Amino acid sequence: MNFFEAQDSARRSTAVLVLLFALAISGLLVLSNYIVFVYMYMAEYSDLSFSPAQLAQVFDTELSILLSVVILAFITLGSLYKLVQLSSGGSVIAQHLGGVIIPRSSSDPLHKKILNIVQEMAIASGTPVPQVYILNEQGINAFAAGWKTTNAVIGITQGALERLTRDELQGVIAHEFSHIFNGDMRLNIRLIAILHGILMIGMLGRLILRSLRFMRSSRNSKGSGQALLLIIGIGGALTVVGYTGTFFGNWIKSLISRQREYLADASAVQFTRSSEGIANALKKIGGAIPGSALLAASVDEYSHAYFALGGTGTNFFSFSTHPPLKQRILRIEPRWDGKYFFDERKPVGKVDPQSNATRKKNMATSIAAAGAAVTVNNALHTLDTIGDISQQQVAAAQRWYKQLPEALLSHAENPYGAQALVLALLLHKKTSIKEKQLLVLNEVIGELHTVNVIQLESVVREVAEKQALPIIDLCLPTLREMTHEQYQHFKFCLQKLIAADNKVDLREWIIQRVLLQHLDEQYGHRTKPVAKYFVLGSAKRASELLLSLLAYLEHKDQQGAEQAFNSARRSINAGALGLLPKNDISLDSLNTAMDELEFLKPVLKKRFLQACVNCIAHDGKVMAPAYELTRAIASCLDCPMPPVLVNKD
Repeated sequence: MNFFEAQDSARRSTAVLVLLFALAISGLLVLSNYIVFVYMYMAEYSDLSFSPAQLAQVFDTELSILLSVVILAFITLGSLYKLVQLSSGGSVIAQHLGGVIIPRSSSDPLHKKILNIVQEMAIASGTPVPQVYILNEQGINAFAAGWKTTNAVIGITQGALERLTRDELQGVIAHEFSHIFNGDMRLNIRLIAILHGILMIGMLGRLILRSLRFMRSSRNSKGSGQALLLIIGIGGALTVVGYTGTFFGNWIKSLISRQREYLADASAVQFTRSSEGIANALKKIGGAIPGSALLAASVDEYSHAYFALGGTGTNFFSFSTHPPLKQRILRIEPRWDGKYFFDERKPVGKVDPQSNATRKKNMATSIAAAGAAVTVNNALHTLDTIGDISQQQVAAAQRWYKQLPEALLSHAENPYGAQALVLALLLHKKTSIKEKQLLVLNEVIGELHTVNVIQLESVVREVAEKQALPIIDLCLPTLREMTHEQYQHFKFCLQKLIAADNKVDLREWIIQRVLLQHLDEQYGHRTKPVAKYFVLGSAKRASELLLSLLAYLEHKDQQGAEQAFNSARRSINAGALGLLPKNDISLDSLNTAMDELEFLKPVLKKRFLQACVNCIAHDGKVMAPAYELTRAIASCLDCPMPPVLVNKD
C-alpha cells in the first residue's frame, strides 16, 4: 500500500468509524429511552412486571425527544471540545501524557541517539523532522501523534531508551513513521474525540447522581419524592448508557486499531530492511518487568496510539487495541522459538554503534546537488516511494548529515541559531542586494545578531545551493521550540529580509512558503485545511499556474515549455488544462494557488504531483531546481517526496 492509498484507506476507516459510532449512538438513544420509561412505569404503578404495551401508558414523546437531544448535544459538545483541545497537533497529546520535549541541544547520549534516528528517517523520507518527547516511564513504549506529517511528534519512554539498542529503536521509530505516513495519527485523534463525547454521557449521569447528596426533601412531600425518583432514574439511565457506549466505543476502537498495528509492523520491516530490530524490541517488552505499561492517568484514552499496550490491566469496558505480542512477533519471525529477552538495560553512558551488517549495506550515496541532472527513472517513480523509506535512503541521510559543517549543526540545535541559519539561507549572492538585506537585519535584530548571520553565510552558501529543503527540515523542530512572541518576531524579520530588494525570487518563495506554512499551523496563524475537492477541475487555475511555472523553469524556450506542459496534461488525462503565458505567472499568485490545491483529496494530490513530475521529466532529464520546487509543492500538500539519491560509486 503506497502513501496515497494509505491516506485514502485511513479516510475510509474514518467513514466506517463514523458509521459504526452513528449506529452505536442510535442504539444508545433507544436504550436510554427504554430505561427511563421503564423506570417511570415502575415508579408510577409499583409493578415489576411490564410489557411494551404497558410502557405506552407512560411514554411521553416530548420527554423522549428532550432526552435524545440532551444526549446528542453532550456527545457532540464533548467531541468538539476534545477536537479543539487537540487541534494544535501531537504536542498537546505528548504533553497530556506527561511528555517533555527533548531539546535539540541536549548533550545526553540517549537523547542524541533517538534524535539522530528520528532525524535520519525524516531526512531520508523528505518529511520535516518531528519533535521528540520523552516520557518518564519505565515501560518500553512509543507513539506518534499529530494531524499530518508537518506537525507530527514522536514520543518515547525512558525505559525504551535505556533498554533498546540502536537497531531496536530504529525498528520502533520506523513503526511510528508508518503510522505517520498511513494517516493513522489523524484517525487516532478522531477516535479519541468521539469516545470522549460518548464518555461525557456517563460523566453527566454520575454528576446528576452525586448532586443528590446536596438535595433535601420532605418525606411527606409526594411531589418532591417523585421528582427525586425521576432525577435518580435519569441519572442512572445516563450512567448506564454512557458506560455502555464506552464499552462499544472501545470495541470499535480495538476493531480498527489492531489491523493497523500489523500494517505498521510490516512497514517497519520494509523501511529498515530488517526484521530483527522491531522483533527484538517486542521480545524485550515481553521479557521486561514493566513490559510496555504506562502510568499516566490518561493512558486508556490514548491506548490505540502506542507502539504496544500501555495499560496495566483490563476491565469489563476495555478491549485490547493491539494484537498479542506473540502474534506480532510470529508475523515478523515465523520461526521464532517463543522465548522473550530478559530485562537488560544498556549502559546509559554509551551509544550503540551501528551494526557491521548495516554498515556494509550503506552505499556511497548523497542527496542530489543543484545543477546536476536527476535520474529520470528515479524522479518518475518518486511518488511511489513516498512513505516507503529504504535503508539506502537512511544511509544517504546519515552520510549527508555527517558531511555538514559543525557550525551549521550546532546552530541548528537551538532556536536562535536555527533562526540565524534560515536568515543566512536567504542572503542574496549579489552584493548590492545583500547590502540592503543587511541594513534591514541591523534594524530588526541588531548588529550583533546580524554579524552572526553574516558569519553563517559562508558556512551555508554551498549547502544552501544544493539542499535548502533538507536544511529547513533540519531546523523546523528547533524553530518549533520558539515562544509565540519569538515566532512573530522571526516571521516579521523573515518577511522584511525577503522584501529588502522589493521583489521575491523563486528560491525565496520556496523557503518562505515551506517555513511559514509549517510554522503558522503550529502557532495558530493558519487554519488546518479540510480536503473537499473530488475533481481536479475544482482547482483548475491553481493547477495550470504551478504546472506552467514548472514547464518554464525546466524549459526556457516556448516550444519546449508547451511540450512539457502537454506531456504533463496527457499523463493524467487532464485535457482541460492549458499552459498560461509567462506574464500571468507571479509569485504572489503562487500562494493563492497552493492554498487552493490543499483542498484536493489524496488521490487528486497524487494525480497533480504526477503531472508535475512528468512535466519536469519530459525531455529525458530533470534538473535539481525543478525537482526541488516539486518537492516544495509536495511538502506543502502534506505529501513529503523523498530526495533523489545519486550513487557516487
